[in-house]
Amino acid sequence: MGRRRNSRARLCLVLALGSTLANGGCGTIAAVKKTVLGGPLAPGEHLKGFIGGVAADEPLAALAAREVLATGGSAADAAVTLGFMLSVTLPSRASLGGGGACIAYEPGAGSPGHGVPEAIMFVPRAPAANAGDRPAAVPMLARGLYLLSFRYGTKPFADLVSPASRAAAEGISISRALAQDLAPVQGPLLGDPYAAAVFAPGGRPLGEGARLVQRDLAASLTQIASAGVGDMYQGLLGQRLVEASAAAGGPFTLNDLRQSVAALTNPIVVKAGEDQAAFLPPPADGGLGAAAAFLQLERTGTVSQGLAELSVAAPAEWRAHGGDPLQILTAGTASGTLPALPASTSFAVVDR
Repeated sequence: MGRRRNSRARLCLVLALGSTLANGGCGTIAAVKKTVLGGPLAPGEHLKGFIGGVAADEPLAALAAREVLATGGSAADAAVTLGFMLSVTLPSRASLGGGGACIAYEPGAGSPGHGVPEAIMFVPRAPAANAGDRPAAVPMLARGLYLLSFRYGTKPFADLVSPASRAAAEGISISRALAQDLAPVQGPLLGDPYAAAVFAPGGRPLGEGARLVQRDLAASLTQIASAGVGDMYQGLLGQRLVEASAAAGGPFTLNDLRQSVAALTNPIVVKAGEDQAAFLPPPADGGLGAAAAFLQLERTGTVSQGLAELSVAAPAEWRAHGGDPLQILTAGTASGTLPALPASTSFAVVDR
């Protein structure tokens, strides 16, 4: 699906925001400026030597992404697999019903971004009219990961989704990260019959090392791999999501799904010595917050509690007044606080 490219996306970072992905940033790194790209691999063949790297909060998802790199995939290919795998292995923080944001960078004037970083925004959005007593966001994860794959990927999109589909169907061993997320929400889990059947089948949340099988999620991922992402937004899978959202009390419509698309935009770019650092723009709070703390650290060279406060104040200022994020950063007078945010996760991938 979509075009395939032989060049590699050098660096990609995605962050998840509680069942909804969001926030993050990445910039040029001196250690990966020199690239050594080999020729195409035969089926089943693995790269030798340095293949790149993956950093994530859940080990099974990280290993799946590493396998993509080892078989010659780009950083974007590995990031797509990692994002879908997290919907299986860490759904408390990165579910298929969420969304996110990503910065991708590939050098060279012939690259998709013409040699500069791009921000891919797929932050979940509210339905046009949500009359339910349990407001729900329109899921954006699949659309965002597809755009990343289409723009920077080298492998077929279906091949990148399949590891997550298999893992959901065959079952996974619950990681410590997921077990620690499940324990504090025992009440809501047991109050939802479907969630209880999956995550607390014995009347208590599954613990570390327990087997977790998610057949409905596996079916959805298989449908995305075989019929394409469009089926989730204007096909049979989308219709099932609409019906399920209505039953859960937070309805959105098929029209909401159709109109919710991922977008390309410019990141926030600031100087970092002789390099530049790129951060995600609003509405991804973490990008602006990280940029504010980064610039303060560049100016003072000192780590303090003020960095944490500034990283909250900058996005709070943008939420309250909007405007140019760079002006908020240069003014240095941001103030305010943010409401409690959902649990989050992040990952970074770099190919060789």
